Amino acid sequence: MRCIYAADKCNCLDNLEMTIKKTEENYAGFPDKVKPANRAKYDDFKIHLLDKAINTNDTDTCYSVLKQYVNYFYDKHFRVEYSSKPDSVVIPIDLSKINKLSANPTSHAVTGIWKDNKDTKIAIVQYGTNTFKALKVSSTNDTFPQGFVYFTLTDKGDIFSASLYNRKINIDIPAQKIGSLLKIWNMQLWVKEGTELTPLESEELESWKDDKNGLMFKKINNDFTYLKIPTFENNDEKISRIVTENDSIIKSTRFLIIDLRGNGGGSSGWTSLIPYIATAPIHQGGSYLRISKENSNRKMSDLDAFVNNPIPEGYKKYFPPETLKAYREAYRELSITKKQFLYMPSVSFPLDSILPIPEKVALVFDELAGSSTEFFINLSKQSDKVFTYGHNSVGMMDYVGMSIPTKLPFEGFMLYIPPEKSSWTDTRPIDRIGFSPHVKLKDQQEEWIERIMLDLPHRKLLK
Repeated sequence: MRCIYAADKCNCLDNLEMTIKKTEENYAGFPDKVKPANRAKYDDFKIHLLDKAINTNDTDTCYSVLKQYVNYFYDKHFRVEYSSKPDSVVIPIDLSKINKLSANPTSHAVTGIWKDNKDTKIAIVQYGTNTFKALKVSSTNDTFPQGFVYFTLTDKGDIFSASLYNRKINIDIPAQKIGSLLKIWNMQLWVKEGTELTPLESEELESWKDDKNGLMFKKINNDFTYLKIPTFENNDEKISRIVTENDSIIKSTRFLIIDLRGNGGGSSGWTSLIPYIATAPIHQGGSYLRISKENSNRKMSDLDAFVNNPIPEGYKKYFPPETLKAYREAYRELSITKKQFLYMPSVSFPLDSILPIPEKVALVFDELAGSSTEFFINLSKQSDKVFTYGHNSVGMMDYVGMSIPTKLPFEGFMLYIPPEKSSWTDTRPIDRIGFSPHVKLKDQQEEWIERIMLDLPHRKLLK
């Protein structure tokens, strides 16, 4: 076993001190999570890490120290990332064992030979009780040697935690094996070689080709349409396009299923779905900004477009006089407030009309659904015709905002700090539990859609 790149060097103490300073000044969760009752414990923990950092100049060791500090706050939106040259190990491959795995695939095990949609082939081999490594067998997409470890899976029970060779991040990256498919959050899809795919699995695999990343629409039968959105990351236009192209079909079919399983969030591609779910105006609810010099200056810059410039014609319906007044008051307060948190307004989605069809909408999510996806799940509660199915979501929306990218002294380290907290955080936080669906499904995930199609028509509207 050998590393293929040498580690860089850094002054760890400088990086940790800046991480602590920026966190204590700007992180919205800091006043909530470090209170007088536990301040001494936090200070002891901080001193312990500072002592470790004094004599540390190896970047991998330093990154471990930074992770310990950031993870103290248990917030999946609060991140420290390490971008470097690909840093992994190479494990010599025993081709005879690989051939045996290929000749005797077992669909129920994660070990075996897997391929992605670009024909990269890996062997997932068990190392220890709960650890599995994905070794390169062949690929035309990189020049890494055979045996290069693309990722490591740690068995967490219901799901795996994935560690990727090219993305070092402090939070767990969830992975899930469903039938003959292995999904690494909304980033990668692998199919087990030698297994017979079901029609749904073949359809899923096809939907990942041509950089669609799983985005798919179909009409299942005369009563059901189905829209699958595995990510909201950098695909707002693609989502809007597929919705627009199929608008007439959706509006002429009784029931719509929106499948958000595995969707770890991203941007606000869900806005194009609002007309199909709304039975009243949809209010996003405000947030609370942690007041600091950096946070306030950045927010004033964001609000300037609404406060000091004319609203474009196409956006005026989202900015009625009372909304503009709230934005202007927040803008004015930002420069003078002595509060620890300041309420930030947001726009609502006015109701142009209630679509009679689809009559009901099923929103499907699982334990991999997080961030922006959870925000949409919460908004859907304002609709009379949306019913949610699946498992509890990830739980990562208590502390939000466009997390501030903060460069640390070592150029490979980047800190992302949420400057705001959600409207519900003080009264009903979700970061440890996620949002619960109306109907918790105990079936295998491959059976969920069929189960929903049997259940949804019999549901009475919520109000």
